[in-house]
Amino acid sequence: MNQIKLFKELRGEEVEQSKYSDIINYIGDLRARNLHPKSLRNHLFSLKIYFRYLVTIGERSDHPCENLNLKDQIQRSIIVESLYSKEQLEELYNTFESPVDQRKWATKSESIKKRDKVILSLLIFQALTTTEIIELKVKDIDLEECTIKVKANESKGRRGNKARTLALQSKQMLLINDYLKVYRNDLWKKQKPKKRQDYFILNENGLQIWGSYLNRMLSKGRKPHEIFTPLKIRQSVIANLLKEKNDTRVVQEFAGHRRTGSTEAYKRTGLEELKSSIERLHPRQ
Repeated sequence: MNQIKLFKELRGEEVEQSKYSDIINYIGDLRARNLHPKSLRNHLFSLKIYFRYLVTIGERSDHPCENLNLKDQIQRSIIVESLYSKEQLEELYNTFESPVDQRKWATKSESIKKRDKVILSLLIFQALTTTEIIELKVKDIDLEECTIKVKANESKGRRGNKARTLALQSKQMLLINDYLKVYRNDLWKKQKPKKRQDYFILNENGLQIWGSYLNRMLSKGRKPHEIFTPLKIRQSVIANLLKEKNDTRVVQEFAGHRRTGSTEAYKRTGLEELKSSIERLHPRQ
C-alpha cells in the first residue's frame, strides 16, 4: 500500500491513466535513489497488483506493465567482512530487550518478551532462517533429548535447506521450558477454538507469527547503524563457526546447506581479514 501510495503521489490525478512509459520513468526515478534491486522489484510488483485491480473493477481495459520485468543484478555474494562477530552476537543476546509497544502507555507482556527472547536464541544458537522459525511446531522441541527438529524448507518447486536435528544450548533450556509451560500457554489461550494451531512461536492472537515480525523485533528503537537482521545473524553464525576451524561438512549439516559450495562461500581468507582491519582502523577512515 505504501508503494502504491508513493506512485500515486508522484503521478497525481493522472495515475489511473498511466502508460508503459510512465512506469519505466517511475522505475528510473527509484533507481536514481539507489534502491536495492529487490526493492525495485517489490515496487514493480505492487504496481502490477494495483493495475490488475483497476482492470478488474473496469477502470481500465489494459494493463500497462503486466509483462514488464527488471533485470537489475542482485548481489548474492556474502560480504563476510560486514558480518557480526561472535562477541557482538553474545552481547546482543545478553542485552536484548523486547521492543516497547507502539502505544506509549503499553509495554510488551511478559509472554511476548519471553517469546522474543526464544526467537533470538534460535537465530543466534541454531542459525535458523525466518521461515524455519515460524514453521516450528511444539512437537519439534524435545527438552529431554535437548534437541530441535528442523523440517526441510521446500515450497513452490524450490529446494531450500535440508531437514536436520540440532542441539539446544544450555542457555536455552530454562528459557524454552518456561516459555512452553507458562508463557506460550497464555498466547495459545487467545486462539479461537476453530483455529487451534500447534506452532511453537505464536503471535499476540495465539496464531502463527508473521516472518516480517523478526525484522521489526530486531530493528525497532535502534539507530540505522545498530540494526540487526535475521539473515545477517544466520550468516554471521555460520561464518564464525568456519573461522573457528570447524569442519566444513559439519557446518554444512548444521546450516542445512545442500551443497558444500554454499557453506564455503562463508569462508574468509587471511587477506580479507587484513583488508577489513585496515579499512576499519586506518586513520583516514
